[in-house]
Amino acid sequence: MGRLINAEFRKILTTKLWWALLIPAVALALGWAWLSAIFFTDVAGEIEDALDLAGINDAELSLSSLALTRAMNFATLFPMTFGALALASEINRKTITTSFLTAPNRASVLGAKAIVYTVWGVVYGIVVALAASLGVLIGTGDGALPDASDWMIILLTGIISCILWTLLGMGVGALLGSPVATLVILLLYAALVGPVAELIITVSTEGSHVAGVMPNGSANGLTGSTAAQLLFDQIQQLVNEQPTPEQREDFDTIARAGAGAPGAFSLWVSGLIFLGWTALFFGTGLIRNQRRDIT
Repeated sequence: MGRLINAEFRKILTTKLWWALLIPAVALALGWAWLSAIFFTDVAGEIEDALDLAGINDAELSLSSLALTRAMNFATLFPMTFGALALASEINRKTITTSFLTAPNRASVLGAKAIVYTVWGVVYGIVVALAASLGVLIGTGDGALPDASDWMIILLTGIISCILWTLLGMGVGALLGSPVATLVILLLYAALVGPVAELIITVSTEGSHVAGVMPNGSANGLTGSTAAQLLFDQIQQLVNEQPTPEQREDFDTIARAGAGAPGAFSLWVSGLIFLGWTALFFGTGLIRNQRRDIT
């Protein structure tokens, strides 16, 4: 297994794909976080009077955490793409044949790829999280930022999201075996169909959690629900009152929508749902390649 893992790392590092996708991932995370931070800062200024009436200083709210989550959610398109090409491109070019024929069995090859691309998902996640953090700092300075522990929790959820998107993309690529079909389907869903459908479902079903069951909705819920919980805890401490269940639900709906995760469940539920989707596509993709004709 060790030799197979080393071989997979060499395959990746001897090509340009890993950094060709990492550069735009950094640019998108930084730029989107920067613009989103400015937007949420302006929103805080617009509702300053309402916050004052509630005894809340807008400078004490970490609204920039919403910008951070939105930026990381968008940037996961790139690790997803990286994972999607892991097997799809090799199957399409028949280069996977040599690996299957020289390894003890196909399961060991696919296992080595899973380990290597999990590591690369961590790499992408860390870089995206740092770029998004820098964008938020540029957009807001040191104001409206959560404390270090809360900040790290949000970043950790973003890294986990990048890992799972990488593996989900890998599974879909292994299932379809065509890089073009894999990229078209994944990018259309993750960038357009998923977000639009989830917004429509959430609005039409009056804030239900149907959208949170979908792959994109559950993935965004990882980070979005974390930021919403952070803001809720801050507001509760500032007003020193126990909200009603209805008030809590209304706040969660608004905050999660602001974080780019309309209809999402809590952090742990969203994480488990998205893990389930990842396992489904990854598992079926690997099973398909156990039986695929490699000639």
